Amino acid sequence: MGHRIGTETRGRQTIHTLHDDESGASAAVLPSYGFNLFDLRLPLAGEARPVLVAATDFADSPQSAAGNGIPILFPYPNRIRGGTYSFHGRTFKLPLNNGPNAIHGFAVDAPWEVIEHRADSGSAFIVGRYQISRCSPKMLSNWPTDAVLQVRYALTGRRLTMTVTVSNPTAAELPYGFGIHPYFRLPFAPGGRPDRTRVVLPAAKFWVLENFLPTGEIRPVAGRLDFRKGQSMVGLKLDDVLTDLEFTTDQGICLLIDEQKNAEFLLGFDRAVRELVVYTPPGRADVISLEPYTQTTDAINLQARGVAAGLRILGHGAQDTFVITMETRG
Repeated sequence: MGHRIGTETRGRQTIHTLHDDESGASAAVLPSYGFNLFDLRLPLAGEARPVLVAATDFADSPQSAAGNGIPILFPYPNRIRGGTYSFHGRTFKLPLNNGPNAIHGFAVDAPWEVIEHRADSGSAFIVGRYQISRCSPKMLSNWPTDAVLQVRYALTGRRLTMTVTVSNPTAAELPYGFGIHPYFRLPFAPGGRPDRTRVVLPAAKFWVLENFLPTGEIRPVAGRLDFRKGQSMVGLKLDDVLTDLEFTTDQGICLLIDEQKNAEFLLGFDRAVRELVVYTPPGRADVISLEPYTQTTDAINLQARGVAAGLRILGHGAQDTFVITMETRG
């Protein structure tokens, strides 16, 4: 008993799987389509249960990048207004893929390189690498510089740890933002009662949005956006950007609680995360997306207006590293 890795080929797709034999946990990753971790099973109420939502044929015929598993959003998460922005006196235009806007960056559906995939005494893990010039060369002219993103997924017991490293291989300054767009089940499978659930989020404020884009104004949460003491899944309709996150011992924690199963799912992140986008897909009463971001939506344009929006800038050879965790209790 210990940790194992597996590799499976389905048609043109290669799936890499991490296993923790003692807990029964597993995680399946599709490197060819955004390094998407599309199937995560963690111990809940006595058995390993799926905590993510993805189409049953996602691994065979991947599509709808931002609708399955854990989409990775880079070099910007969410929307850029009009697909246009300026940086250091140059104007850039992005392909419009969300009505009048650009959305979710370049890495979300691109082929990634697997640079390590193995198990040791501590965990089973896989490391993926995305570089704009290698994985999305047609997009290189749409961003001020090249960029390298490395993601390491490690499975240990009932915890998945996602370690993210962003680095700048160029001589120019690299602006960027990072986020993930995971789709979680609540109540936990199978079945369950939405009225016996709670969603707890550590956010005290929210960005005012117009047509899904921040105006630059931030207000205190109240009513439907105040999740600090928890709200039921019943009737939730969300597509909002929360901020002013509370951290305890340098970690922010979101909780999904299934009171019927007496079990909890925890999404944790370090202080690199500033914003939390919350989204409930229409017609899915048992699905919620909790999206930790390093910046708010359209940060590169807001920052140019003097709004502190979280845009990160790396100089030559510099890098940032931060951690996101997913684990269960009960």
